[in-house]
Amino acid sequence: MSKSEAEGQIGGRLYARPDLENARGGMSKAAGVTDTVMLRADLAAAFPVIDDIPILLAPEILAPVGKELIFDLTDPRFAEAYEEMDFYNARAEKSVEMVQNHGAISVLPTEMAATDDEKRIFPRPGARWIDAVHDLAAQWDSYEFLSPVRGKKLLQLGGSGTHALKFAMAGAEEVWLATPMAGEALFAKVLAESAGFGDRFRSVVAIAEELPFGDNFFDGIFPAAAAPYADRGGFAGKAARVLRDGGRFAAAEPWRAPLYGLGTKIMGKREDAYCRPLDARRLAPSWRPFSEVRIIHHGAVTRYPLIALEKLGLKVPKALPWYLGKGDDAVASLIPPIRRMGSSIAVLAKK
Repeated sequence: MSKSEAEGQIGGRLYARPDLENARGGMSKAAGVTDTVMLRADLAAAFPVIDDIPILLAPEILAPVGKELIFDLTDPRFAEAYEEMDFYNARAEKSVEMVQNHGAISVLPTEMAATDDEKRIFPRPGARWIDAVHDLAAQWDSYEFLSPVRGKKLLQLGGSGTHALKFAMAGAEEVWLATPMAGEALFAKVLAESAGFGDRFRSVVAIAEELPFGDNFFDGIFPAAAAPYADRGGFAGKAARVLRDGGRFAAAEPWRAPLYGLGTKIMGKREDAYCRPLDARRLAPSWRPFSEVRIIHHGAVTRYPLIALEKLGLKVPKALPWYLGKGDDAVASLIPPIRRMGSSIAVLAKK
């Protein structure tokens, strides 16, 4: 609704939190007061809306003077989200331009070329749908665990919405993206419209630890760079809450294998962001709300060398890590402790 309509129902002029922008060095600019807002159910406050996308980050809330809600902006859930915004939003802005100039095929070239038969048997063939070059096997496990997706309501947590769009192509009834980056949410909307799935796609700006959805809302959840925050804010409990009984959670994530620290000191991280590989300590308490949980490791030997080659500027064709990974897993499986050292994991959980 319009800001003026919301102010009439709230009974006062709406203001953004004044100290948000300067709360911590390097923090991105807040959305502020927008012409269109989403009114909270209790009629006490509202949230900004940009390009029809609700900005549901808690510190962004708009309220009258004297009724402000205070949030600890040094809380890592919020501080990290705001400090990463410039990086991810700048990247998303370039991607929006690419889609506007060249269409969705510029982002999802193999997926947009899928035949009707290939859409029905998603995620087969893997070469059509799997694209996480260094985590191909874990991504395959996750997609297969969520399938069949036809007729389901699915949520992608974090990222730019490309996984949600693939689910829509494969017949999902409705797909959502929840990301703390407004730029990513806008890019996903533009991509969905360009691909012809705008009527089945929705996005909101929110953090994984505060999912703004009703109970039993989704059939499946796929995090993209969200599970590394799994030990914070009761993340798994909130994910389980929004899943229907029998709903599935599938994540393909990096694992902190031996030599990770040494490797990042020598080669640097893959990208300039807070994402941290999972480890046993952080993963252990996270999945208690689920009735079944499986952890599958991949890439005990080959994953880090392939990443190193990429860091050195050598382009690795997607087929190479797929077949190397298959061989890696087969050999490592002969010695289970080595297999469990794999630096890529699939986390598969059922409510």
